[in-house]
Amino acid sequence: MTSPASDAQVVFVGYNAAYLRAIDGSVPSGSVVVIEEPDIIRKRELHDAAGRFDCLDRIVPASYQQSAGALDLAAELTATRPVAAVVPGLEYAVPATAALAEKLGLPGATEAAAQALRDKVRLREVSGAGGVRNPRWREVHGPADILEFADGGPVVVKPANRQASVGVQLLDSVDEATAAEAWERTSSAAEYEQVPDRELAWRFLAEERLRGPEFSVEALVREGEVVFENVTAKTVVPGPYPVEQGHLLPAPLDPGTQEAFGTAIRKLVAATGFGTGILHAEWILTEDGPTLVECAGRCPGDYLVDLIDLAYGTRVRLTLIDLLAGRPVTLPRSAERTSAIRFLAAEPGTVTAVTGLDEAERLPGVHVAEVDVEAGQQVRAWASSWDRAGHVIATGPDADTTRRRVLDADAAIRIATD
Repeated sequence: MTSPASDAQVVFVGYNAAYLRAIDGSVPSGSVVVIEEPDIIRKRELHDAAGRFDCLDRIVPASYQQSAGALDLAAELTATRPVAAVVPGLEYAVPATAALAEKLGLPGATEAAAQALRDKVRLREVSGAGGVRNPRWREVHGPADILEFADGGPVVVKPANRQASVGVQLLDSVDEATAAEAWERTSSAAEYEQVPDRELAWRFLAEERLRGPEFSVEALVREGEVVFENVTAKTVVPGPYPVEQGHLLPAPLDPGTQEAFGTAIRKLVAATGFGTGILHAEWILTEDGPTLVECAGRCPGDYLVDLIDLAYGTRVRLTLIDLLAGRPVTLPRSAERTSAIRFLAAEPGTVTAVTGLDEAERLPGVHVAEVDVEAGQQVRAWASSWDRAGHVIATGPDADTTRRRVLDADAAIRIATD
């Protein structure tokens, strides 16, 4: 892989500190420009963010969430330096990234694919038409729609265009009361620091509740061709909110199942018309085969990129920049080891003590042990990915060893609450 030429710049739509931290020192000084919503710059206190990373030149304020405002920057961005690539920094930035790349004549997801990836209603329509297996579903506009669709049975209710499992609910049974409660919780879901203050349009859908183990496929794609793929086994907490508790990759699969996931992701690429970039597609493995849950057109969260880099010896974030700049890339066909993450939980309440962190860090195969809460902070029951209290990452020569190591590290850390 290569880094951007010193006279070119990489434009990120959406500020992603983890991404910038990972490439800092590997791309030229001052070669990155970030476009971010003015409200988010204020809420996340990003006015001085350019001083946090050597690679970051500046943050440019502009509307991009459900807005074409970022397109107006095309002339300004290219006035003094050429743009090598446009990268989606965040989930809500995927459509604007694709549109800006097309306007600048650079590789990208394509606007049509990006719009489908950001709206699960549209994704169901286009992927189903392209032969991708989907659950039964319908768009809903209120409790009555949920009640009618569920017909008393189990159902999933969720926003069509949010992120991080925000507002997603699993219902075992549905009556008028539960339908009304589910609609209220889903339609009122909020992400203060992640969205601007202006009014945005949200859509919602109800889906058949599938049974089976959950997986994701992470794929790098160049001009519609999958050039790298990984399958991740996922662990999801039980209960009404399907928040992910851990990941293991590459998933230990038999050849037939591995091939089925490969076929499914290629059908999805073709159905959406996805061009160049990265996909993170989530699936449930039913008796009929992989069935699509949802798909994102940006680097996956939950440290999955770091897990892939540990397992395959890659640097996916730099490779993605190369792909979006139209440069050749070389990628491994198989993993060197396995890697896993486990997210830390605690009983809801006020944190009184955190112990065992040093012990966890010393365990065999443990690469990362981090706690995101401290004494005096509040811990909530998990309703979305934002509620988790930290994480541990481990590697090993095989899936069983890695799974045991990450669980041992998880058990070593104790977060006491009152």
